[in-house]
Amino acid sequence: MFKKKIIARISNGFGNQLFLYATSYAFARSLHYKLLLDIKSGFRNLGKFENKNAKHSHYLPKFELSVFNLSSSLAPDSLCFNSKFGNVKRKFFSILNPLVTKKRFIREKRDQKKNTRFNKNILNNVFNDTLYVEGYYESERYFLNYRTDLLNEFTFRSPVSCNHNYLKLINNSNSVSIALRRNRFSETFTDSQNDIKVNKSKIFDIEQSKYILNSINFFKKKIDNPTFFIFSDDFTDIEKLIPNNKNIHFISDFNTNKIVEDFYLMLQCKHFIVGPTTFHWWAAWLSKSNNTICVRPQNAFLNPSSNSDFWPSTWSAV
Repeated sequence: MFKKKIIARISNGFGNQLFLYATSYAFARSLHYKLLLDIKSGFRNLGKFENKNAKHSHYLPKFELSVFNLSSSLAPDSLCFNSKFGNVKRKFFSILNPLVTKKRFIREKRDQKKNTRFNKNILNNVFNDTLYVEGYYESERYFLNYRTDLLNEFTFRSPVSCNHNYLKLINNSNSVSIALRRNRFSETFTDSQNDIKVNKSKIFDIEQSKYILNSINFFKKKIDNPTFFIFSDDFTDIEKLIPNNKNIHFISDFNTNKIVEDFYLMLQCKHFIVGPTTFHWWAAWLSKSNNTICVRPQNAFLNPSSNSDFWPSTWSAV
């Protein structure tokens, strides 16, 4: 049916993979192309990450979206650049792309500070029958018109095995999901190789804690009997940032796959204090709860994206 093909080059972590998939899906629908996924070439040069974040190895980049009911297919190797020669070919096509009439790549434009923003004219070009999409496109404005489709695309293929005690608590309460991101700028808080990054991570933690505590107070005034569920990539000394009490639960255990189980439990929550992470952004955006309230950081330091249109306009800044 489709002679023309869009190949989405999947890379980076779970949240960014969702952004690229959603945007590529919207592009394919708008242009009447078939969507294919390159799940190899974007992860070719990850050897340098093998020992990075060893404590949190479940967060090492790899293709994560196979857990969902995606309607797209995997791209054949012949359409990917998954080799040294293929990478050279990709760079050659990239250099030619601005010069040719039929564009072979869709890429985000970045300013001198490497910041991006939603580009409403991004599809106003003539494109090759084989088209490659690269980037993150961290704005709902690229795919908001296809929200109903994406809610179906991002349903789980099979039941998720998770801690049912957590699930029961979430389902039986006025649950509010909180994501606390640690080690934002350093590998660990004891990274003796770079004190500047460690200190920046500690400042980030403090500012993030202020945002979360302010948001907790916001929800206590906004809804009846809220119960808060905190997800994090590192629970070390977390009580120093978020005081524990009977209305706050730390989701620290998992059965087999922390990423999938955390994401699934987040989706079951009714409201969201959205953390500085694309991972939690997507849990909030995909929520099917009625009358969901989402708050996000007002502090620009807590914005995890270089895209100025990252936060949905319907979310409240706290």
